Amino acid sequence: MTAEGPAAPEDMDQDAHACPARPTSTEESELGFVRRPMVRWLDPHQLVDTAIRVLVSGVFGSYADSRELQALVEAEVLDRSEGSELWFDYVADLGDGWDSTYTVARLLARPTLDVPAGDGGTLATERGRLLVMGGDQVYPVPTRAGYENRLLGPYRAAMPCAHDGRPELLAVPGSHDWYDGLQNFSSVFCRGHWIGGWKTRQRRSYFAVELPHRWWLWGIDIQFGAYLDEAQLRYFHQVAAEQVEPGDRIVLCVAKEVESGRGRAETHSDRNLEFMERHVIEPTGARVVVYLRSGRHHYCRYEEEDGPRHHITSGGGGAFLHPTHQLPDHLESPAQQATDQSFRRAAVYPSASVSRRLRKRVWLLAPYNLPLAGVFATVQVLLAFMLGLHLGATHRSVGLGDLWTALWQSPTAFLLILLIFLTLGAMVRFAHEATGVTRLVLGAVHSALQLTSVVGVMVVSSGLASSLHLGDVPSVVVFLALVAVLGGLSGMLGMSGYLWATNCLGFHGNEAYAPLHHADLKHFLRLHIGDDGVLTVYPVGIDRVGRHWQLRPEGPAGSPWFDPGGDEPAVHLIEGPVRITGRGDGPAS
Repeated sequence: MTAEGPAAPEDMDQDAHACPARPTSTEESELGFVRRPMVRWLDPHQLVDTAIRVLVSGVFGSYADSRELQALVEAEVLDRSEGSELWFDYVADLGDGWDSTYTVARLLARPTLDVPAGDGGTLATERGRLLVMGGDQVYPVPTRAGYENRLLGPYRAAMPCAHDGRPELLAVPGSHDWYDGLQNFSSVFCRGHWIGGWKTRQRRSYFAVELPHRWWLWGIDIQFGAYLDEAQLRYFHQVAAEQVEPGDRIVLCVAKEVESGRGRAETHSDRNLEFMERHVIEPTGARVVVYLRSGRHHYCRYEEEDGPRHHITSGGGGAFLHPTHQLPDHLESPAQQATDQSFRRAAVYPSASVSRRLRKRVWLLAPYNLPLAGVFATVQVLLAFMLGLHLGATHRSVGLGDLWTALWQSPTAFLLILLIFLTLGAMVRFAHEATGVTRLVLGAVHSALQLTSVVGVMVVSSGLASSLHLGDVPSVVVFLALVAVLGGLSGMLGMSGYLWATNCLGFHGNEAYAPLHHADLKHFLRLHIGDDGVLTVYPVGIDRVGRHWQLRPEGPAGSPWFDPGGDEPAVHLIEGPVRITGRGDGPAS
């Protein structure tokens, strides 16, 4: 393991990064990437593709861990402790839609950023010498095209080059980065490439950086939350033994939490953090003061009631929004329960009231997710054919008794009954956040909603078609068309009703909000270690991201390629600034 100090002037010359030619049009051939919309998580093709990649990555990840191969590359510890102060930035869950990702990237790229203060003035902040990406750098899967279109392109466009310093970039992989076994992540972040004006510096998927005033920045890679690999543990053990001293303060970055299936209090990532603290950090006399987590796409800070530590969840870099109204007042984990440690919730963004208000949009699932509505429509039409209902569409309205008779007289009765049980099983599986009887009840209710909508569509469609007296063929066409339209709409409304009701009960925060692909309410963290050794956290919120962008082919070489068509996106402090001494004298905000 090597320690890398400040770059020498000749190293800076060797690393000089020329600005690329500015594009003259928005064509892919000019930009080098495609400006993508937000991921449509309920798109059937997207669901199948992501499911396959998750399955494959889970199987192969059990037998081949690319972190072991990284051990063949010499590790290093970055020394950025020179000077009396340091600015650095943190952003996570970012590679999604163009509007949100580019808005955040453009703000991160500005050499200075003034944010309104509570007293009516402004606070001047500087672009970080380090930019830390905290996990899930691309959605939904880490293909090369995905990284290019959803991350690399927007960040290159935001800061094509930087001649006013050498900002560096470090990244922690999240679960979405792991879906290809970390191959593209390693290529993008571990090869010393430029991403616009930021230079990547790490050689492995984890890192340690020495900061001024005995602060440290550690980024750990927990894969899918399963375990910390031996090579990574050796790296941090060596850093701790050789360079960390008693009284040092650590900012620890870790990607999304992965549930083990035995309750929220038993997450793999919590156990990984507990192990890292107990066996690697505590023996040195150092202490983790700030935990930075990604994976949940909101801002939430918990502060230790009788101590200096903070748990900050920050995932506002560009992906869809997660709710905040279900967050507990106190943070709990096995380690905290064992030591009577208590962390109280200090701030969230968006607010709980805004989060609840956004939940109403779940009733708009159909227009937000038309392809899935098409799947519901197709299934309903196929069911009509299997039941033979289209044969009677020209004669009379179908009642409940007719449907029951058709079910048992259909040549495909066995398949239809099997489909009903498969639907029940799928809905029980879908209610994964609940356990025991509650999960079974939720699955049964959701199944009943969908089956009831099927029956209602058949009855209403046959009644309308037969009442028109159009003749055999036209009546069948009208019947099937009504089944398709009403079936798609009712299927989506059934899902909307289920998600809305269960979210009111505290379930399905992810499934209810992800399909809304909400682009606004984004944020990032700007952090500053001052002359006095205090770490100040500036949580920068963006209520509304830009949506109309104008290409600037004649702009200065290092300036953003796109400017907003109207006003600049407004920023504000979510809270604080939050001052953290890390010396055991209680939280300071």
